[in-house]
Amino acid sequence: MVTRSDARGKFLSGSPRLLTELLGMSRLIPDLTLPEITSENFEQSLSQPLFCEFFNEFLQQPVFVLPLRYDDQSSGFELLSDAAVRLSCRIRAAVQQMRSRSCAEPLRDNRYSITRLDRQQTLRWLHTHRLAFFLHSDCYFEFRLASCLSQLTCSPSPHRQQCDEVCSSTGQRNSSSAETPTLHTEDALQTDRRSFLDFKRSLLGGPGESLLELWMNIERLKTLSSTHHKSRYVLWMRAQYVWSSSDAVLDEQLLLRLGLKSAACWQEDRLPDVQPRLTELLLLYWGQRFHLFPSGQWRVCESVLSSSVSETCTHTVCTCRDTKAELERSEIHTLLEVLQTESRSGFFFTHFCQNSGQQLWENAVYFCSELLQYRQLFCQSRFDPYRAQRTAQLLFVSYLSSGAQMNVCVTEESRRCVLTRLSPAFEDLFDPAEEHALNILLEAWGELTHTLTDPLHTVALWQEVRYAEPELFQMLQTLYTHTQSRQQQERRPVHTPAEGSRGQDLWAKVPLEFRRFRLDSLLQNHTELQHFLSFLEERSASVVLQCWLDGEQLKRSDGALLEERNRNFRDKYLNSSFLFGADSPASEEQQRRLLQVCAAGVVSPSALSDLQALLHSRLEAQWLPLFLSSAEFRRRQQHQVTEVCEQQPVVHQRRKRREAQVCVGGMSVSQQQQAVCVRRALQDPVTRLQFQQFLSSVDALLENDLLFWLEVQRYKELCHSRCDEQALQRKVSIIISRFFRSSVPPALQIHVPPDAALLVTSMQKTLGPYIFRETQMCVFEELLKHWPEFCALRSSVCADALLRVLDQKQSDRRRSRQTDEQSDSRSQVTLTPAEPSSHTDRCV
Repeated sequence: MVTRSDARGKFLSGSPRLLTELLGMSRLIPDLTLPEITSENFEQSLSQPLFCEFFNEFLQQPVFVLPLRYDDQSSGFELLSDAAVRLSCRIRAAVQQMRSRSCAEPLRDNRYSITRLDRQQTLRWLHTHRLAFFLHSDCYFEFRLASCLSQLTCSPSPHRQQCDEVCSSTGQRNSSSAETPTLHTEDALQTDRRSFLDFKRSLLGGPGESLLELWMNIERLKTLSSTHHKSRYVLWMRAQYVWSSSDAVLDEQLLLRLGLKSAACWQEDRLPDVQPRLTELLLLYWGQRFHLFPSGQWRVCESVLSSSVSETCTHTVCTCRDTKAELERSEIHTLLEVLQTESRSGFFFTHFCQNSGQQLWENAVYFCSELLQYRQLFCQSRFDPYRAQRTAQLLFVSYLSSGAQMNVCVTEESRRCVLTRLSPAFEDLFDPAEEHALNILLEAWGELTHTLTDPLHTVALWQEVRYAEPELFQMLQTLYTHTQSRQQQERRPVHTPAEGSRGQDLWAKVPLEFRRFRLDSLLQNHTELQHFLSFLEERSASVVLQCWLDGEQLKRSDGALLEERNRNFRDKYLNSSFLFGADSPASEEQQRRLLQVCAAGVVSPSALSDLQALLHSRLEAQWLPLFLSSAEFRRRQQHQVTEVCEQQPVVHQRRKRREAQVCVGGMSVSQQQQAVCVRRALQDPVTRLQFQQFLSSVDALLENDLLFWLEVQRYKELCHSRCDEQALQRKVSIIISRFFRSSVPPALQIHVPPDAALLVTSMQKTLGPYIFRETQMCVFEELLKHWPEFCALRSSVCADALLRVLDQKQSDRRRSRQTDEQSDSRSQVTLTPAEPSSHTDRCV
């Protein structure tokens, strides 16, 4: 029996039967028309906020040297600038500092300037130089889907009812009592680009993600002009969605209903006919499924789903101080960003290489593009050695062999190096060839940037001044004025010499670790403030602190509330019981001055500030040191330290588990590019030794990570050397005994998840070139985290002094560890003669 919840569960999980039934309903579903942008309606489309968001993303791709943006508020174009964002961050940070009573430099100006462009001239320029590429970009493809998705409302509709009927009928076939599930939806759905990113997030990890990628790949296929490249792209698509070893494989029933079951169906002219059915599935099934949940449930950071890789290879790989070398590295990093975002820029750089007349440039850009696809094979959860081997052979035959049709002209040494290591194929197989191709493309990129340096010479430009965060900036100025006034009052000497000497005597009794506390820091801690108030109540002195707190409320009051609080404050504190009494915090002269100021019956702001300064001085000089010296305060502080120390291992374990999950899932495309740079740097023996000493000065296990990675690299070389199985088995046993089953605790000597380590040890007898694939990826992820810090250290000192600095860091770490061990041994209780052996057994 299938219940109502079962039917709803099938609908939510993306059941293949439901997907195929929805395909069978195509004759009942009205046509879904995707918007078309042309040169005629382009200017009119700028009035749509959704279109502007996707078009601005396209204009800001890294391939465009001068990024633009369309400002829908002013209906004009401007050069992209981060001045507003930086100034806004400074204002918000300053406000936070003022609110936390910390010292901050005043921010006197919130003005910034932008470069505006003439609207009509810019539109003509965009028609000529950018529109065609936008219509071939992922930004445009996603806009078309997002536009249709935004038209799907959460209210009942014919489309929604048909989806409900399919979901309901699936349950009714097995249970006559099953009813249509109740679908809880939002009252409204966001229609901006962020909503579409949420939709993409909801598809992750399911068949919907593969359907969306297939839809996008068909759109990209239409943009290719060469028949040869179209056929290669179709072959890659078939392997991606048909082969069972692929993470994006589609269900057999779904492929059958789509007409893509057999290899003959994967033809360039037949795939566009499949696209309307994919659109129906994405919008009428997965779109409705997305509406079932609050959009916040799918909320994801924009940088996660966007193909933009602004952080790709941002760390310096080599630290040579040569200016030319620095410039070349920066250009390579930018070039890597451009190559990875080609589909979002409409293949602008690829089109430039094709039209340049340089066949070598065109071959190199296509080689780098297919190399990205090759490296993604090693990041999949279901790794297929056969597919990796077949793809590596195809890349070598197509681009590296002497008679290759798209030869990138690598050196004979590099060609022979790749050929000898072609079987088995690893992710670093084509590193030498990629370096050669990138050097070729650097020439093309330099010419392109020179061409785009002044692309807007036909467009009129002018500067316009704007203001960042005007309301927040006004609040900042007010806070700064109040803070400056308070600091001036606190600097006034308000206590007598006898009282000051008495306060110094009281502060001398406060433990050294607590002397950093002041009244302002105590006021920010609500818990300790309550304890301080209770401490004063026990000594009949709480009126001092209460008067100061009421004075703060009086400062923030206005209108009728100000009059009421002013009256209450005057009646409660300006009397002979407190301010004008024997135990008054003010001297006789101060009392007379306050009495004259408050003679009209109103506590003026100046009088209130003077009174608060007196109270502040009394509290810090007399009562705060007594509070900090109390046994209760010391006990609470010690308890907090103990809790923090006890919680640190738990936090550390959680972080390790999160890092392990990221490692097992494989590296992203941007991390793969950075990995190429680090692998290239580690080929230098001097750099490798320096990095090893740096890791040793940080953590012994980090040094083991590097040693393990190097040992696996040597194991790969053994696999390529065609040595016998006994030598391979001996190498595997040595690696496992050294890093996975060490006789020196801990047994696991590297940063890998325990499950991955257990899998390696269980596969020890099963020889294979990829036995250490996942663990090596995990370890290399850990090494990549420390590479930027190593580069920063290396760039801060000269080459001769680097080894001395690393030796000193290693000695300091060894000395600190010995000190900790000695303190631990002194704190241990002496064991009986029978206990050491059992303790040793437990460690082993």
